[in-house]
Amino acid sequence: MIHPRDWYVEIAGQGPDLVLLHGLGASSFSWRHNRAFLSRHFRVITPDLPGHGRSPAPLDADYRTETLLQGVLNFLDWHGIETLALGGNSLGGGLSLLLAHAQPARVSALVLLAPAAALTRVPYAFLPLRLPVLGAAAAILLGPWLLPWFMRLVYCHPEPLIPEAMAGYAPPYRELRRRLALRQVCRQLEIRPLAEIAALLRVLTLPTALIWGEQDLILPPAQGRWMKAHLPQTEFHLLPQVGHAPQEEAPEPVNKIIIDFLRRSLKN
Repeated sequence: MIHPRDWYVEIAGQGPDLVLLHGLGASSFSWRHNRAFLSRHFRVITPDLPGHGRSPAPLDADYRTETLLQGVLNFLDWHGIETLALGGNSLGGGLSLLLAHAQPARVSALVLLAPAAALTRVPYAFLPLRLPVLGAAAAILLGPWLLPWFMRLVYCHPEPLIPEAMAGYAPPYRELRRRLALRQVCRQLEIRPLAEIAALLRVLTLPTALIWGEQDLILPPAQGRWMKAHLPQTEFHLLPQVGHAPQEEAPEPVNKIIIDFLRRSLKN
């Protein structure tokens, strides 16, 4: 397991700890439009998960969900984070849910942006990297071709965002080794039965905010409505003209939702 001292992390601000976890194939760069605003009220901690961004990405690492979850727990321990508000997008949202279930006393509130939880299949955007033989070719093409293609699936209005996103996300993946490691992450994605997820959600009593883009092509908003029906203390925010990364496409409303929600939740 990759030691948390080797994880890349950005930390900003002072106050209660707010840890934000990015999605599959992304990095802490995905919180670039949120970190400064949120750090006025919180100590905002945004790591790169193993196999992503500027954190170590060994080809032979275990990237299964349970291992990533244990890695996040080790990361919190290493940084002395005892209690926290926890948020995440996509894969990071799914890990946040699992962490809150594993250690509910540690998490004061959850902010989930299109979390990868209520899946019945692997999203088709990740299928090219999972293919037995063609997946290696897809990893080779990830830099020049596949990354912009993927961004067009992630964003509702991609063209204005792609230049900035490519400048922030692409540099680590100029190394073929890192692209092949990301393929390993995709190949180790697990789909849990919906009944298991529903049971997990029903026992979570933490205040939770669900934020979803109305035009999310990766994880459609119906998944968010399903989650809301199973989470006891949840508010659901559906943002129009927004895709799978609300924090990038609609940072101002997302920042406001997060601040307002955490102010209310952490008072109680």
